[in-house]
Amino acid sequence: MTAVHPRTATAGFTRTAMIACAVASPLLIALSLLLAPYPATLEGEPYIRAFTAHLDGYALLSWLGVLSFATLIPGLLAVSRVARDGRPVLGLVGTILAFILTLPAIDTDEVIYAAIRAGLDVPTTHRLVTEVNEGLPTSALGFTFFLALLGLVLLGVAALSSAAPKWAAIALIVAPLLIPVAWLAQLSNVAAGAAWLILTAAMGGVALALPQPREKA
Repeated sequence: MTAVHPRTATAGFTRTAMIACAVASPLLIALSLLLAPYPATLEGEPYIRAFTAHLDGYALLSWLGVLSFATLIPGLLAVSRVARDGRPVLGLVGTILAFILTLPAIDTDEVIYAAIRAGLDVPTTHRLVTEVNEGLPTSALGFTFFLALLGLVLLGVAALSSAAPKWAAIALIVAPLLIPVAWLAQLSNVAAGAAWLILTAAMGGVALALPQPREKA
């Protein structure tokens, strides 16, 4: 007679939870972009004016961002585990770079929200945001976002040699390249959200290849 060992059940729950996090983290970002009542890809004062015009709608988007960040680490660990099974060294490099996404950073939307609530006008808020982005000792970390995207690409390349579906590994290579395009070209929220939806499918598909827990007799 074969019984499910308690550790097997726990491992099964952990595997399912990690797969769920791999899906949830990018999906919540996609939802925040699709639900944003203002053009999220604008920059500078035009963005701040659009943001200010829909200030009451920011609370939901803020909490979606918090939940996305909370599920990011287990999601990345799931994808990393599969990718490193395919190509260990490349997967490790990709993991290190991708984990840059977990570094603490100042959310400029939070800065804008607080500044407008405090009564600052748009030009003053813009100067404050510019100083946050460019004048802090840690401002250079803002550019490391592109290194994190490169890490996701490397994880996708490594996953090509793993048990992950080939379509998921290819999507994991393509999605990080599409994400900055929406901002650089100032495309619609739908276009920006679509890139994150592709990343959602990619991370979820790769994470599904996590090893199944072994039952003990």
